[in-house]
Amino acid sequence: MKTLRDIKPGQSGRVIDITGCEDIKQKLYDLGIIPGVKVEVIQDAPFGGPIKLKVHDYCLALRKKEASCILVEEEK
Repeated sequence: MKTLRDIKPGQSGRVIDITGCEDIKQKLYDLGIIPGVKVEVIQDAPFGGPIKLKVHDYCLALRKKEASCILVEEEK
């Protein structure tokens, strides 16, 4: 199973689960990242920068640490 951090720009996946501490889980839930939701990675900033993704009809950026808490099933 991959994390959102492993998904390359232009690829998408479906959220399976969210791991990590409760603060990070709650933040991701508040942003609309919940199990079953499709996410698409739009851009991966170099040098440890954030990952830009599309969730529902909006874009947001997450730290790589947060993205590594999101387990996804890659869609082809």
